[in-house]
Amino acid sequence: MEELYIPILICFISFMASVLTFFSGFGLGTMLLPVFCLFMPVELAVLATAVVHLLNNSLKFFLIRKMIDRSVLLSFGISAVCAAFVGALLQDYLGSGGIVYQLNGFEYLSGVKLLSLVIGVLMIGFAILDLVPWGKDISFRKGQFFTGGLLSGFFGGLSGHQGAFRAAFLSKSNLSADVFISTSVCLSLLIDVVRIPVYLNSNDGTLNSHWETIILACVFAFLGSFIGKKLFTKKKVKNVRFIVALFLLVMGTGMIVGFI
Repeated sequence: MEELYIPILICFISFMASVLTFFSGFGLGTMLLPVFCLFMPVELAVLATAVVHLLNNSLKFFLIRKMIDRSVLLSFGISAVCAAFVGALLQDYLGSGGIVYQLNGFEYLSGVKLLSLVIGVLMIGFAILDLVPWGKDISFRKGQFFTGGLLSGFFGGLSGHQGAFRAAFLSKSNLSADVFISTSVCLSLLIDVVRIPVYLNSNDGTLNSHWETIILACVFAFLGSFIGKKLFTKKKVKNVRFIVALFLLVMGTGMIVGFI
């Protein structure tokens, strides 16, 4: 039963997350990473999520590539790519560490590694930003694309959490909705291209046993991209940010206490 449950859950999450990336403000990796963390080590979960993210972004890039703002792409992307490489190297370093602590008195809690702690804290941090009223209004002055690229790229390389900073900096760029999304997809694709080789270089081959899961996630993410593109101008989802933020808060807490 468990062997059937896991693929179904991953397929469902991949499909829904991919649909919502077109009009909810949430990225595929934000929702898929905690799900993968339930079934594989966190460093492998980040890699698996990145692979799905890359392939899905490649499809979305093909669908909406003509609406990219090249000036924003260049000014934001250069620093983002450099910072993504640094973030990925740091993730590799953190993943090589051992257990930093373990909560006593709970048999079902395991030891917490440094990378799990960092990823869990980031999940909680981004969840809180979506739950508090002022978190949704965070933005930066127009034109600070170099700084935005550094932050988005670094956290993208470290954990895959790149969308929040990118959106905060691009929100003042006066881009139309279509151009904003197209440019964001291309920037995200660049970060994926940089970080994945770094992850693969440190992988010990355990990814090979999870290719079926990754392929399933990709197929349903592709399907979600097609449907999301159709629905983008027709329907708006309400309360999605709140629901996903609660989900991230729970998963992040689970990671820092050793439940996940």
